[in-house]
Amino acid sequence: MPATWSLPAYLARKRELVEAYRAQLRGPDASPTPLRATVAVAAGSGVRPIRMRDHMVISDAGAALGGYGLGSSAPELLLGALASCIAHSALVIAADHGVAFDQLEVEVTGQLDYRGTLGVTEDAPVPPTDLAYTLRFAGPVSDEEVAAIQADIARLCPVLLALTRPTSVTGRAERL
Repeated sequence: MPATWSLPAYLARKRELVEAYRAQLRGPDASPTPLRATVAVAAGSGVRPIRMRDHMVISDAGAALGGYGLGSSAPELLLGALASCIAHSALVIAADHGVAFDQLEVEVTGQLDYRGTLGVTEDAPVPPTDLAYTLRFAGPVSDEEVAAIQADIARLCPVLLALTRPTSVTGRAERL
């Protein structure tokens, strides 16, 4: 798809594609899509290339934690994943509602208290806290349409729901 398309034109095409995909998902062979991410830590640097499907993202720590700052930290990637998921959910929902944004941006903020993650003090939180998002848009969209999109984001955004209604995560260790 050419990058020169306007966001309203993209949303019109997205609506058609999402409806076609929904039709497939209603079929008897529909099943959940497996997800997978793998990391093989780079010896000597600690850089963490994350592979997902045919894509790679680099994660690294800052100098204070022995990193080189070559990529975002894992907590930053969490915020990035949330921002991306909210934006994509907003696009799908807007397409469903026939809403045409001219521009859409999502900012996610939060904080991480390294006193908790490094075990400096027991009363400091370990996970990121004060997560918040701001949906910024331009275009002929009413306040009511934006409120409906936000309500659907809260109901349908997978990463947002994984954070607000956490699912279980199991773990094991294996020798290489």
